[in-house]
Formats: sequence, structure tokens, C-alpha cells
Amino acid sequence: MKSGQKPSPGNQGTPASRQNKRPARPSGTDPVRRAAHAALLDFHRSPRNAEDLIGRFASSEFDSRDRAFFRELVYGVLRWRNRLDAAFEIFLTEPPDRLSPGVRTALRLGTYQLLFLDRVPVHGAVNTSVELAGRKNEKWAKGLVNAVLRKVSQRPFDPPAALEDRLTVWESHPRWLVQRWIASIGPEAARARCEANNAEGPVVFRVNPVLTDAASLAARFREEGVATSAGRIDPDCLWMETSPGNRHVSFSDTAPYAEGAFIAQDEASSLAARFVGVKPGDRVLDACAAPGGKTAVMSWMAGPEGKVVAADIAISRLTRLRANCARIKAPVEVLAMSAGKPSFGDVFDSVLVDAPCSGLGVLRRHPDARWRLREEELARHGRLQLELLKNAALTVRPGGHLTYAVCSNEPEETERVAEAMNHSGFFRDAGTEFLPPPARKFVGKDGVLRLRPEDRSGLDGFFAVRWRREAGDK
Repeated sequence: MKSGQKPSPGNQGTPASRQNKRPARPSGTDPVRRAAHAALLDFHRSPRNAEDLIGRFASSEFDSRDRAFFRELVYGVLRWRNRLDAAFEIFLTEPPDRLSPGVRTALRLGTYQLLFLDRVPVHGAVNTSVELAGRKNEKWAKGLVNAVLRKVSQRPFDPPAALEDRLTVWESHPRWLVQRWIASIGPEAARARCEANNAEGPVVFRVNPVLTDAASLAARFREEGVATSAGRIDPDCLWMETSPGNRHVSFSDTAPYAEGAFIAQDEASSLAARFVGVKPGDRVLDACAAPGGKTAVMSWMAGPEGKVVAADIAISRLTRLRANCARIKAPVEVLAMSAGKPSFGDVFDSVLVDAPCSGLGVLRRHPDARWRLREEELARHGRLQLELLKNAALTVRPGGHLTYAVCSNEPEETERVAEAMNHSGFFRDAGTEFLPPPARKFVGKDGVLRLRPEDRSGLDGFFAVRWRREAGDK
């Protein structure tokens, strides 16, 4: 949801063509830009989830337009950080590491508006950044920021020729991650993955089939001014259109939302929940459930005769899960429990371990993660996931099913975990038949569901594998 239109990829980085645009908002150090500057400074001091920054620094006095602009600035600067730095650092006369965090953040904010927000005029982007840089004890920085941003606004910034540099700088990814992907999936796939990570993640609605269907929900949305289109893979999903008329419509203010007619969920997550293969009447454990999207899908699959237990170790996340399930009227039992120390014996027909992971499959939704994550953390994630998976397996009844899912495509927390779980008593048993036909092409011969950003499917990256416990294994 944005207050400024992004230029086409071919025009990004050519700010000279932006002159004489009609102002979208007045120049000056307005509260929205001050809040964005404060949020990004906080991220520099203590990197955290961008949604936490939005919740902490968005003023209660912001209207919907202000909140959209604030969100655009925070997410945009985090997403394009390397490109922004490269665009303004070429005009510095001093080494870049001599800039204070406050001045660097002001330059990033100004450069982002110049390169990506057509509706913000040059003088508005420059003047507000000058004021932000000159706050506190850095009055000297005003002249520097003014001179640098004026040059940024006048000279095109072109991508590097070498692929590794292009993906690191122009596509704004950490170099270690670029090198890793070029080596593991090849240059062209690495390029496609980075480009997909920089596309804005769509708002997707998963229909509550107990109350409605996709066509009926789309009609209800039209009545309230929300335009949607059909899901790309899952017929129970709708995509919210990103037309200007939709930009300031909050779907949470609509009647269908209040009635519990849908949840916000990417198609990849919906497919992963379907892949679990829950049948009507099943007893189901979602062992790492919060915030509850997959819990909801499995509850709908289990039906009124089934029983779904949603467990998570974080009390705060359980509060959100409970509220989400209550809104859609899903009869789910919510429980504080670690998947590593389950409170049950082998009583469940289906168990899902949607394990904590790096989130590298959903970087388009969480651009902050690329700067927070370190490569050595991937192996640590994998070890934790395997521990959770093996302990959660103790709750699967003989003949029941265990599913492992992560929003990542990295081998340490996908293939290697799955291979380590292939031990006596559990056998691969893909839930392909539970997927809608268009999704079955994503299941390999090894029975693994793989959704990759570089596939151009428009879905988040995901990995899921399903096992059946041997019926006589007791």
C-alpha cells in the first residue's frame, strides 16, 4: 500500500526525469518523515522485524494516508538499502563510514524518495532530509545532505555490469547471500530470485469455505470498494488489486472481515496447509501455530467433527492466534506448548511443524530480514527444526501423518532436515492429492512441495514434506 507510484524498472535510478511533478504532500520535516527516520535509526541500533517498527513508531494521529506513506518509507529504505547507499556515496568527498547513523539515514530517506516515489517532488525529498540530518548537534550536515541529494536528483544511477555486483548493489541483497545463490542455483536463477524478492508482496485473501466462496467474497468486496482478482494457483484465494482506488481501502474495515469470511494469507501458506492432508473428522496438532493462518485452513479441512489443537511457545503470539480464530469462528483449542516438549502422546492423525526459520523465502514481505540474518544462523535453524520435528513426531498416531514446512529454500533448513528425519517408522507420503491441480506441478518426484521465488509463480517461497508413520510402529 503506497502513497507514491514506483517507476517502471527501466526508469528506476533516473531521477532527472522526475522534475516538475505535482507535490503529493507539503515539504518540511513533517511528522511522517520524522517517524520514519526514528524507526530506521532504531533498526540500525537494534535490527528487528519491520512490522514491529511500524507498530512502535507510527503515531496514533496518523490518518490512513499518513500510515501508508510511513510504511512505504520504512519498507522502501530497508528493501533498497544497498542501492540507495551506492547512489549517494559516489557524491561524498569523505569516506562513507564517517557519516553518523542519523545523517546516513536522512540520505537514505531522501534518495529513496528521489529514485522511487514519483509523486514526491525533488524539493520535498531534499528539504525534509536536510532538516532531518541537521537535527540535534549536526547542523553542519545540512549543507552536505543538500548538495549530495541535489546531485542524486540530477544524475542517473546505472546498475553495475558484473552480475554479483548488480545483485548486491542494484537488487540490494547482502553479498554473502548473492554469492551463495549464484553458487547453489546458478546465475540466472539467482537473478530471478533477487528480483522476485524486491517485488511488493500482494495482499492475498484466503476464503473461509464454511461461510462463503471466492466468487461471492469478490462480489462482497466490490460493494465495499475493494477490487480483487482470482488466485493464481489456489481457487480459494483472491488477490487484492493494487489500483490507485484500492490503495487507501483497509480490508479490515469491511463487513466480510468482521464476519470472518476470510483470512489474509499468501497462496503458498494455503497450499502448505492443504498439503498436510487433513481429512474430515481428523485430530490435528499445529505444533508451531501462531499467528494461525494454517491452523484456520486445517480447521476448515477437519470440519465440525474434527478437533484442531493450535500450540505455540510464545504467549503474546497465542493471544493473536486466539483472536484470529475467534474472528473466523474456528473451533480451535489454543495451547501454550513447545513443539520440543509436547504435552501429548501419539494421539493425532495429522501433525504440522511449521518451524521457525530464516524466512528467506518471504523476503519480499520482510525486507528487514536480509540485513538481520547471518549465514551461520542457517545451520542453527536447521538443528532446532530437526529437534522440534523429532519431538513433535512422538504425538503422531500409528498410521498418522507428520508434515514439516518452512518459508525458506535453503538446504540447511529444508532438504537436510528432511533427510535427517527419514528414519525407521516414518515414510514419505506426499499430500499431492490434497492440492488443487495447478499446484501439483510444484511437488517433485521425491514427494516434496517446493515453491521458489524464482519460479515466477507470484507466490512466496515455501518447502514442505510429509511422512506417514508406519501403522504397526508402536
